[in-house]
Amino acid sequence: MKTDLAFLRQFGRLFRQNWANYLFLLLGINFMLEAVVIPLLTFLTSRILAAGQIPYVSYTNLGEILIHHPFASLALLLELVLLIGLVYFQFSFLLLGIVNISHGEFTLKTTFKQATQRLTKLNLASLGFLGGYFVLIMPFANLIFKTPLLSKVTIPAFIVDFLLNNPLFVCLLGLFYLGIFYLGLRLLLTLPLMIIKQVPTNQAVLTSWNLTKKHNLTTLRRMFIITICVGLVTALGYMVAILLQVAFDNLAAPYNLLTAILLLALLQFWATLSATFVSFLLLQLVLSQAKLTHPTTIKDTGKHRLKLKLTTSILLGLMVASSLVNNYFYLHDNTKAPLRISHRGVDNGNGVQNTLPALAKTTKLHPDFVEMDLHETKDHQFVVMHDENLKNLTGVNKAPHQLTLKQLTKLTARENGHQAKIVSFDDYLAAANKYHQKLLIEIKTTKFDSPKLVTNFLAKYQTTIKQHHHQIHSLDYRVVAQIKKQAPTLFVSYILPYNFAYPNTNANAYSMEESTLNESFIINAYLRHQRVYAWTVNTETDINKALWLNVDGIITDNLSTLDSTIAEFYQHPSYADKMLNYLLILPYDNSIASEASA
Repeated sequence: MKTDLAFLRQFGRLFRQNWANYLFLLLGINFMLEAVVIPLLTFLTSRILAAGQIPYVSYTNLGEILIHHPFASLALLLELVLLIGLVYFQFSFLLLGIVNISHGEFTLKTTFKQATQRLTKLNLASLGFLGGYFVLIMPFANLIFKTPLLSKVTIPAFIVDFLLNNPLFVCLLGLFYLGIFYLGLRLLLTLPLMIIKQVPTNQAVLTSWNLTKKHNLTTLRRMFIITICVGLVTALGYMVAILLQVAFDNLAAPYNLLTAILLLALLQFWATLSATFVSFLLLQLVLSQAKLTHPTTIKDTGKHRLKLKLTTSILLGLMVASSLVNNYFYLHDNTKAPLRISHRGVDNGNGVQNTLPALAKTTKLHPDFVEMDLHETKDHQFVVMHDENLKNLTGVNKAPHQLTLKQLTKLTARENGHQAKIVSFDDYLAAANKYHQKLLIEIKTTKFDSPKLVTNFLAKYQTTIKQHHHQIHSLDYRVVAQIKKQAPTLFVSYILPYNFAYPNTNANAYSMEESTLNESFIINAYLRHQRVYAWTVNTETDINKALWLNVDGIITDNLSTLDSTIAEFYQHPSYADKMLNYLLILPYDNSIASEASA
């Protein structure tokens, strides 16, 4: 424990002596990535997709892109190689910069030249290894190597929820993450050895494996102590800022909005400084374990050091100014309430999904829309059902397309302690119209559907859907495209399970999986006059996040929770509450802290 605290004091003193160097290094590279590199990559991706006439990218059309768009596939693959190279360059710049600072030899030109030289020495085999290495190590090393370039490497929440609902998958997932954690710990030194000592890839892997053999517990203990100590100091700063704002709010001061903007900016600056300090300490821990650097007292370098401090101060000033503007819009009253959409027509398990009794109960809460699902039947009719197999709800191991509508509506579905008959879409639609309840109709498709599914659906229901202002959405983009072509006045949303790149479609809206939804997607939709519905948003935290992101609609299984959260949200919470929400709920996409923690 004493050696751990000594490590903390030793490198803490080094950070204080060279704060301008480290802030410039750690914030500067992320600022460049966020302001220049990522926008360029986003633009490049959109140009590739536009040139290949590919409206969107999702797991649902990856095979189609590979088969029918070989040149676009090759371009996207080359962009992936470029991304791997840029991530490697970022890490090279950071690690080489820290070593140079510790030796009193840091200049931007020298460090940039060294990082570029390391990048040019990579071969295809090394790039292939790095691609796997980043995917393998990132879940563990994200505590140390923060990079906005890999911010999209995340598993969507609906996949995690699906896995966690199966005990076998939970066990397998736990074993998988334990394995990843262990490999991440043992291979953590691979990248520093490749960059600093220019060790060949295979030798760096072997050396990292040997060096970490007897130091795993020490490394984990020091990581824990660093995180806890800095976290406590950071939390103390947060508490002071929020308590000060509570005092201003209680005094009903005429300038409490101004104080909130300033205090939130200070809070963001404190978060930036803390995140930078943690990154510095953890990087030093890795470098020390690999015997690649040691703390050195740096002597004053005169004009160069003064110039660097001035440059760093200007960079921080620009970030603070940007945060002040963002804080004004964040703290200003928001009066736009989203559409309340009941997922599968239920509220907190009040019935069997997609059935008439559940619809009757849920409509009493007056949701803006009831989202429901339909499949084509064997006789080319439409039945209200989500699953592609009936076994989970009815015990019958058949798919909807294998049975006629008459056979399907004789089956009883059981869920949440309730039971109800499977219903035809005709009856469900008639009931919704009777209740004056608007529907968000999800058209499910399989490879067994008839070629004229959309044509038949529109011929039968288009007039009623338009008359009662129902909406349609689908995970199958062919359905969206066909409806917009055959019935352009109908409101159609395309369901996206993952936010990879903003799609280029003529859909009226996007039903977006909530865990990868961010403000950039919302802004793009706003500029294109398209709506965004977030799904499936069930907890208060996720609902608040969606509200702060200004989504147009929220699809939820818990309509009552959504209503109470919206009511609380729009009761004009205090500025102190908004600051607390900023810390607990919101991603730091637009804050000064993002430059350190992204």
